[in-house]
Amino acid sequence: MHEKLIKLMGAGERVLLVGPPALAKTSRFEDAAGHLGMDFVISPVGIQERIDFGGVLVPDLANNICRALPLDTLAKLLAAKKPTLWLWDDLGNAPCDVQAALKGLVTRGGPFYKHPFVTVGGATNRPGDKTGVSSLHEALRSEFSVSFAIATPGCDEKPEGATFLQSWKDEVDGWCEWALGGDAAPEIVAWHRSTTGRTLYQWKPCADPAVRMADFRSWATVIRLWQAGIRDLSTIGAAIGKPAAAEFLAFARLADDLPTPDQVWLDPQGAPVPTDSGALYLAASMLSAAVTPQFAGAFCQYIGRLPRVFGALAGRDAYRKLGAKLSGNKEWCKWFLANQELFSASAK
Repeated sequence: MHEKLIKLMGAGERVLLVGPPALAKTSRFEDAAGHLGMDFVISPVGIQERIDFGGVLVPDLANNICRALPLDTLAKLLAAKKPTLWLWDDLGNAPCDVQAALKGLVTRGGPFYKHPFVTVGGATNRPGDKTGVSSLHEALRSEFSVSFAIATPGCDEKPEGATFLQSWKDEVDGWCEWALGGDAAPEIVAWHRSTTGRTLYQWKPCADPAVRMADFRSWATVIRLWQAGIRDLSTIGAAIGKPAAAEFLAFARLADDLPTPDQVWLDPQGAPVPTDSGALYLAASMLSAAVTPQFAGAFCQYIGRLPRVFGALAGRDAYRKLGAKLSGNKEWCKWFLANQELFSASAK
């Protein structure tokens, strides 16, 4: 959850998010709207026409003039009586006349300049991303209160450059939180945690449409493929590219050498503890994904034998999954009290 975006949207500020493809710009706005209890309306302005936002001119014969009749989406937004987030998506792809019509809606005197219920947000790629972006006119860009770039691996926030919504580390942590909420396989979450997201986003402009590169969207595809039991190198490589797929699948095979959850539940003090950091990430993720209230005691005994950071990681993930169901377990309460400081630090 992006608290900064939520606060700005809740305050009615117009926010523009800028970044290359498949960094979940649209999803961030949708999540913010859901958190705020706002209706969410998305307009793919890059493929729409001027009349979608300026309306259709119709004759008013009684007054001998023409009037602009708003089309369906615009008419509903004008009449909105519930807080609504209206996202202008692919803004940099919009033709000049569409951008001019959009500016007319939010500039001083426009119908959405200070609309009591509708807040406007914008999302766009950059001209150098080879996504059909020509330019975002300064006149329209200036109508947004704040503009954030989305961090990517190796990005550097320079004093004279863009301001990032959050750091790349926070992007990786946020993606892992999202993946856990979507029941992603523990192998996938553990991989990105253990590599600090090195292969989470590897997109770069490429003229060959057959070449696949890892990004937020393609890893979401891997989550679905894994859930469906499709785990071969060829198919995973077709989603995130062969190099990233080969690395990830080699990591996932570490699970073959780890104690199974059933082994841990039966013998939490005797089940082997891995020593490799990657295997520790994987063990923490796999056990927290498998634990149930029935085996919470054995789970706590085993993670108590892990290095404290990995134990805290497993405990946090288990608590996210089971919540209050753990509160009555004596082993959990004992472990939590002994590790409360580390648990809180790891949950930030």
